Amino acid sequence: MYAYVSTAVLSRRGVTKTQIRLALECCLPRVARGRYVVTHVCDDPVHRVLWETIESGDTEELTDFGDMRDEIEGLKVLIRARAEHLALRELDGRGPAGREVLSHLSAALVHDLPLSRVVEHRVEAVRSIVSRTYPHLRVRRRETPSKQVMRIGIYRVTTLERTLIDVARDHPLDVAVPMLDHALRHGRATLERIESELADCVETAGAGQIRTALDLADASRESVAESVCAVRFFEHGILGFEPQVTIWDSTGAFLGRVDFCHRGAMTIVEVDGLGKYYLGSGVPRVELEREREREAAIRAAGYRVIRLTWKQLFRPESFRKILELTAARTRRP
Repeated sequence: MYAYVSTAVLSRRGVTKTQIRLALECCLPRVARGRYVVTHVCDDPVHRVLWETIESGDTEELTDFGDMRDEIEGLKVLIRARAEHLALRELDGRGPAGREVLSHLSAALVHDLPLSRVVEHRVEAVRSIVSRTYPHLRVRRRETPSKQVMRIGIYRVTTLERTLIDVARDHPLDVAVPMLDHALRHGRATLERIESELADCVETAGAGQIRTALDLADASRESVAESVCAVRFFEHGILGFEPQVTIWDSTGAFLGRVDFCHRGAMTIVEVDGLGKYYLGSGVPRVELEREREREAAIRAAGYRVIRLTWKQLFRPESFRKILELTAARTRRP
C-alpha cells in the first residue's frame, strides 16, 4: 500500500497549507482534490511527517518506472482514495444515493486483472440513478444486481464476471480480450459463468462488442501481448493463425512451441517480451542464444518467422505486412 493522505489528515498532523504547497514540488503530488500520495523519502526534514510511515515500513514509496506502470500505479492510488472516501461515508451513514460500486478498469485492478493499456485515467464506478463525469471520477448509470457486487477489503466492486462484461461493453477489444484470456487461463472465470451474469444484465447497449470479445477469448494464450496480437489478427482480417502450436521437423524431432502458427502459409508469429528471456536459466544472454538456435531450426524446417515487439502490436503496418505475406505464401504452388 502506498502512503497517501488527505488535506484533513495532514491538517491534524500539524502540516500547514503553506507546507503542503511547498511539498507539492517535492515529495507530495496531488492525485485528486484534497488527496495526495507520498512518492519518496526526501531530504527535507520538515516533510518527515509526510513520509514517516515509509521509513517505518508501514507503507511504500510510489515508484517511478518510466513506463505504463506509472499510469497504472497512479490509477491504483486514485481507486484506493475513492474506496476510502466511500467507506468513510458509509460509516457515517452518508453513502451516495444509488450505492456506488467500483467498476470497469477500477474493478479490474482490484481483481488483479492485467491492463494492456490505460484507456481511462479516472476512477470508474456505477450507480443506479445518475451518470456523472469529474476530473478524477467517471460514474455510469447502470443497474447492478446485488449478486454482481462483492467486497474485497475496503473495495466495493463488481464481481469478476461482471467486471469482464463491463470492460468488454465499454472499452476496446485489445483491453477486454487480454483480461478475458487471463481469467480463463487461470481458472478464475468460465465462459459459462460470464454468459450467465451477462443474461442478468439489464443493459443491452454494446451487446455486439461483448459477443465479439467472448468469441475471441482463448485460454491457451499465455501473455497479454499474445492476446493483443490475436485481437489485431481479427481487426485486420488475418485468418488461420493458431496459438501455442508445437513445431516438429520432418523426422519428428521437437523444435519448439510458438506463439502463433499459420500452418497453411508455414508462417510463425512470435511476440517478444523482455520477460521471455528471464525464463529457463534466468540469464537473458543464455536464453536469447537458445531462442536464436530454436528459431534457426524452425526456419530450416521451412517456416517463415515474424517477430513482433510490444510497440509493433500498435502499428497497423505490421499486420498489413503479415496479411500480405500469409496470402502470398498460401497461394504459392
